[in-house]
Amino acid sequence: MGHSAIFFRLSGVWMAVLAVLLCGAAALAQPPAAEQARVLHLEKSLLAPCCWNEAVATHRSEVALTMRAEIARMVGEGKTDQQVLDYYKQQYGARILVEPEGSRWWWMHVIPVIVIVLAVLGLVLFIRRLSRPVPA
Repeated sequence: MGHSAIFFRLSGVWMAVLAVLLCGAAALAQPPAAEQARVLHLEKSLLAPCCWNEAVATHRSEVALTMRAEIARMVGEGKTDQQVLDYYKQQYGARILVEPEGSRWWWMHVIPVIVIVLAVLGLVLFIRRLSRPVPA
């Protein structure tokens, strides 16, 4: 075997080692799937403060883009979901949240259901009263 054959064989080995190292570095550079899921959940939990109509995850403004980068950075730093949400609540107020917290949640989700049930019940009672025969 000549020198050129040995050189090509060794260079092939080094290329394989380099490829493995590059693949490993690329895998390490990407956040784990659980971290990406947390980032997406947080992005969907916050409204874009430029219009207050759309979640940061889908909004296409500069502010939303900056917020997505900040959220990913904070999650990468190990901050909890509540810490990230608290940061944005402190910066923009509770209005930044897609889902309100505390008593506002009740007003938004439970109270309308109770009102609808009571309205249907009242309508049924009213119709039953109208359908009774009139005493002679």
